[in-house]
Amino acid sequence: MITGVGAGKTFVGCLKAVMTAIANPGSYGTIVASTYRNLSDFVTPMITEEIWNRLEQKEAFDELVEAYNKQSQILVFRNGSHIMLRSCDRPDDLRGPNLSWFFIDEAAKVPPKVWKLMVARLRVAPEKGWITSTPRGRNWVWEEFGRRPRRNYEFFQGSTLENKALSEEYKQSLIESYSGSFLAQEVHGEFVGWEGLVYQIGVDTHHLDAPEPRSGYKYAIAGVDWGWIDPSVITVALVDDDDNLHIVDEFYQNKRPIEELDEIAIEMDERWGIRTFWCDSARPEYIADFRAKGLDSRKGKKELDPGIAVVNRYLDGGNLKIDFNTCPRTVNEFELYHYEEDDMGTVLKNRPVDADNHAMDAVRYMVHSFDKKGYVGTSNTAR
Repeated sequence: MITGVGAGKTFVGCLKAVMTAIANPGSYGTIVASTYRNLSDFVTPMITEEIWNRLEQKEAFDELVEAYNKQSQILVFRNGSHIMLRSCDRPDDLRGPNLSWFFIDEAAKVPPKVWKLMVARLRVAPEKGWITSTPRGRNWVWEEFGRRPRRNYEFFQGSTLENKALSEEYKQSLIESYSGSFLAQEVHGEFVGWEGLVYQIGVDTHHLDAPEPRSGYKYAIAGVDWGWIDPSVITVALVDDDDNLHIVDEFYQNKRPIEELDEIAIEMDERWGIRTFWCDSARPEYIADFRAKGLDSRKGKKELDPGIAVVNRYLDGGNLKIDFNTCPRTVNEFELYHYEEDDMGTVLKNRPVDADNHAMDAVRYMVHSFDKKGYVGTSNTAR
């Protein structure tokens, strides 16, 4: 089920999970959220409280559910069925016992291997799996379900505007806030190749497994963007024998004084063996502070257009990859960092919008400063 934001897809997915557990006594099923935070903030409250309240069946929860273990995140029904609530922060942890069914919420935010892992676990009737998600460009969800009709699958697509539970004022605010391809994706639930993105990253670019610390690479480098109200960001990339970069770690928090950033950088250096921290030159005193703590910190190349061109060259050549699981904020910014659009949705081919760019700045300082080929061509063309 693919819809815009706020269309009620998580409710529908969780309701189907409850109905499947009730209809198949003794069955085992798993609900998978993209992150532990999404699991605890949205999915768990939905399955244990909201569904029953919305259907005005609060008493039915006690009648149907024998126990809910908050520590193990398992819901046990009186008919012997079990619903296990899990996140895919570490996808390999999802391997386990045979399942009758599974449900993945916000599937476009999870690596494609999660879908394959869960399908492989369907070994007991009724052997069903379903997903709900808002699209995120033409990623693996589009490749798997949206690109062409598939046998043995049903595909449902809908708009946020179709949710009758939402007020007309809220719907109108969405229409006024979004435009162009972003409106099509976030509100109408359409798969779009957002032309205004500064960087086009796809499944093969950002879905990969993190290497073990201090193995399989020559050394590490880091990019640093200083902030206060905006987040301070540190991104770490491993450099392999072919000078390919693998972004495997991130720090992304606001209101962190330099003393705390010192500690974070030292911990990252101890873990990854960072040769150089390429930093935002706007705070030379912070760079000096890193140096005083024994970290090789330097001013990173800060030119915007040349830096974007270099990062795009690395992405296009498959020389820059990002760990989806350990760097969710960086991946999120890659998928949001965009050029302006006019009222008609036409991309304005100039500087990117000054938003969703803190990790993007850190990555640009790091990649551009590391690059040995130099800047070639122009980059102020929306991709």
